[in-house]
Amino acid sequence: MTVFEQVKSAVDMRTVAEGYGLHIDRGGMTLCPFHDERTPSAKIYPDNLHCFGCGAHVDVIGFTQKIFGLDKPIDAVKKLNDDYGLHIDIGKAPTAKEVSEYQKRVQEKRAYEEWEKSAWRTLNDYLWLMREWRAFAPASPDEKCDERFVYSLHHLDYAEHLCLEFINFNKAGRISMKIIVEKIADFLKNMRADF
Repeated sequence: MTVFEQVKSAVDMRTVAEGYGLHIDRGGMTLCPFHDERTPSAKIYPDNLHCFGCGAHVDVIGFTQKIFGLDKPIDAVKKLNDDYGLHIDIGKAPTAKEVSEYQKRVQEKRAYEEWEKSAWRTLNDYLWLMREWRAFAPASPDEKCDERFVYSLHHLDYAEHLCLEFINFNKAGRISMKIIVEKIADFLKNMRADF
C-alpha cells in the first residue's frame, strides 16, 4: 500500500474540498475552482471532483496539487498529511497491520457503495411503481377502485419523501434507512410475484 493509497483511504473528497474553501450544496455541486464560472458545474463524489464545464477530474491528491500549484503529487500528499493530521509516515513502508486495516477499509467502502446503489434502485423502483399505479384510477365514480390505485394514493408522497431523504442524507443517514429499504425491497418482491 502506497502513501497515495493511504491518503485516499483516510480522507474523502468532500472533506478536502470544503476544508480548502469550496462551498458544496446539498446535491454535491460546487463552483469549479479551476475555471471562472457563476453557476456550479463541478460535482463532488466520495473519491473525486468532476467538472462538467471544463472537464477537470481529480482525486484528493490531484485536487490539492492543482489548487495549491504544487509541483509533484507527493507534495500534495505531504500537505494533506499535515493539514488533516493523517499521521502517515511518508517514506516508511506500512506494517502488516496497516496493510490489513487498509484492505478492510477498502472492502467496507466497496460493500457500502454496492449497498447504496442497490438501496437507491429499490427506492427509485418503489417511487416509479407508485406513479405507475396511479394509472389504475377508476374511469368513473361508479367503477370499483383498484387496490393498486388506492395504495398509490396513500404511498406516493412517502415514496417521494424517501427518495429525497436518500439523496440529501450523508452516509450515516442513508445507513439509518436500511430497515426501511429492506421492507420496501420485500414489498416489491411480493408485488412482482402477485402481478
